[in-house]
Amino acid sequence: MEQFDIILKGNGNLEGAIARQRYFLTTADLADLNYSIPPWHGWGMGRPTKLYKAQDLVKRAEQKYGKEGFLEKLSQREEREKKRKLSYEKKEKEQQACESKRQKLLEACPEWGRQQLTDSASVGALAQKCSLEQLQQILVLAAEKSPLVIEALNAAKEEGLLPRKDFKQLHSKLARYFASDADEALKRSAEKAAQAAASQARQTELNSGIDGEWELKVTSNHPKVKGMKGELKIDEVGGPYFDDYEDYVDFGDGVYFGGLQNFKGKSSVEDRVMQIETKWKFCGRRVTGLLRVRVGEDGDGRQFVEGSFKAGAQERNWPVTLQFTGNRKGELEEDLEPEGDENDQEGLCEFLTELEEAG
Repeated sequence: MEQFDIILKGNGNLEGAIARQRYFLTTADLADLNYSIPPWHGWGMGRPTKLYKAQDLVKRAEQKYGKEGFLEKLSQREEREKKRKLSYEKKEKEQQACESKRQKLLEACPEWGRQQLTDSASVGALAQKCSLEQLQQILVLAAEKSPLVIEALNAAKEEGLLPRKDFKQLHSKLARYFASDADEALKRSAEKAAQAAASQARQTELNSGIDGEWELKVTSNHPKVKGMKGELKIDEVGGPYFDDYEDYVDFGDGVYFGGLQNFKGKSSVEDRVMQIETKWKFCGRRVTGLLRVRVGEDGDGRQFVEGSFKAGAQERNWPVTLQFTGNRKGELEEDLEPEGDENDQEGLCEFLTELEEAG
């Protein structure tokens, strides 16, 4: 069967997990097969990866199932994958149809209803603009989307169900929102949302430019680490993973160190503060740390980094977490260079020499 040539006639090497899945084998089936270890594996890198030759795997699978039996299992898997693909495509089309219908219905939403709510005033303005029916729908839909809304309603409903005159006595500031200009309040809210979006976009832009080398200084007050110098090196922040040999945070002497691994959870450059997991070996064991860092800029447009680093292990009586700030490598030295060019300095030396000779 030609469609199985890549499996039956392959000449490459496969890791154990892939080999077992592709050839329907178990760990016991691989126990007596020859394997190789990647040339880059070295001391301190944990258990080595075993690589098995594809042709050895084919032979073992045919020994276990027979030639016809092995081909039958490949055919059955291909059928399962086809069904899975068709099911996925059908579900995707249904989701697209539902989304298309939803977008078409949402076109009926008024323009004022599309604006982002940013504070109590904008919520009050929305409540003024809504009909009773629309307000009911918003409450039920919000409760369906978030259990936190139900908690908030339970906390607010006794006071919120009071007559307006009694509500004013308890919450005079909030009651004023219902008598204010709703359109103006929504306009201010929209401006605030636009400013927040612009600020987030700028922060994303700054965080995306963190590539390079940074000189760090610890700002924590603990006497063992106060003023400690370090460095942060990031070759490329574009993807979810880092090169833990080239990308690292290091505060010297092997006390606080970590090779950058990947963004933690859903963190990314779009967050105000990026969270990056680190790995390193401490006292013979592999530990996980956490680097929290953001890129900022001062009034002159010069960039800096600030954040915290938890190595995951440290010497006894040393702090668990370091707070730090930092500048790009070499920038501070540039600030210390004298102004003016070499010709200006030479002219000054000649003037002082002539002045000295003249008495």
